[in-house]
Amino acid sequence: MNGNVTYYFGHALTGQGVKHLYKELMEEAELVYFLQGAPTFKGSELLKELGYFYVKQGFSVEWFKHALLEDAVEAVYIKGCNRLFVWASEWALEPTLLGTKHRVLSFYECLEAEQLEKAGERLAIAMQERLSWREKCIATLNHAIKLHDEWEIITQSCMNWQALDEQVASLKTELFQAITLNKAGTRTHRLLGTLTPRGAENTVDSITKNITTRLMIKGKPGTGKSSLMKDLADEANARGLDAQIIWCGLDAGSVDMVIIPELNFCIFDSTEPHVFDPQDGRLGDRIFDIGQHCMLSKKAETDIEAVRAQYKEAMQDAMGYAKRYAEAEYTVRELLDHCLSTSLWREKTAPLFERVTK
Repeated sequence: MNGNVTYYFGHALTGQGVKHLYKELMEEAELVYFLQGAPTFKGSELLKELGYFYVKQGFSVEWFKHALLEDAVEAVYIKGCNRLFVWASEWALEPTLLGTKHRVLSFYECLEAEQLEKAGERLAIAMQERLSWREKCIATLNHAIKLHDEWEIITQSCMNWQALDEQVASLKTELFQAITLNKAGTRTHRLLGTLTPRGAENTVDSITKNITTRLMIKGKPGTGKSSLMKDLADEANARGLDAQIIWCGLDAGSVDMVIIPELNFCIFDSTEPHVFDPQDGRLGDRIFDIGQHCMLSKKAETDIEAVRAQYKEAMQDAMGYAKRYAEAEYTVRELLDHCLSTSLWREKTAPLFERVTK
């Protein structure tokens, strides 16, 4: 019987820089394979093959997508045997537990020197362009975050915080009741989505496909969505329940979703740019409306409209830079793919495909 695949983004382009959670995943894993080498589409194909290999053995696999390249994968995590395969060079990840849970496989020797020399000049130009467009994209996202902060300050001044506290307290009572487990609650971390060359994208449908109860938060920016989710995760852990934190793909410090697996429950920000509503046939779907506690004045509405327009313009500019960044990334990988020795690659990758008993 085959396993299944859950999709996440492996990294996000945020206002604070490029964010990934591979160090947290390395802590979670029992065995980590550091795949070291130049960025290639061949490396992505290898990770896909590894993912499918384990799915066919009945394992659940988490698939970590590239933010820029729609079909590229940068890591796979095999649940059940808790193995992480990650293209480590991209993120400067280094093994610290060699001989125990960390294993290294280098693919640099699969590059043919003669082919590299032929592509060297074009490769250097593409790599410089990649860096330049990434910096422009991140700088523009940083500007967008600052505009979003201005937006939040306006809404916060119109918020009835006591009413929100009462609503959250009621949710806690309903959700946790008298549950306290005789164990320490664990915490894991993933990303909800990211800005891509196609706009903001997320994998909410995949992440929540097997979750019975889904609460979709509706509310304006700055009204406490991230804070209340962090609070729920803290409460879950204090009661011995595990919690998974799903981080925002724009503001690196904000939370967009919390999953409490033992309660088959999740709660997530269901406002722009990831709007969701209860689905027909999913009886556990419902709205958690905190927008009712924010009463905007006429002046606040006018001020927000001005900031919103600037914010949307900044995000549009960032998307344009992300597109150019992706084009440069594609060129780099395409050039390096042509420098790989097929026979050396086949020889190097063969040992990775070992059958595992669940």
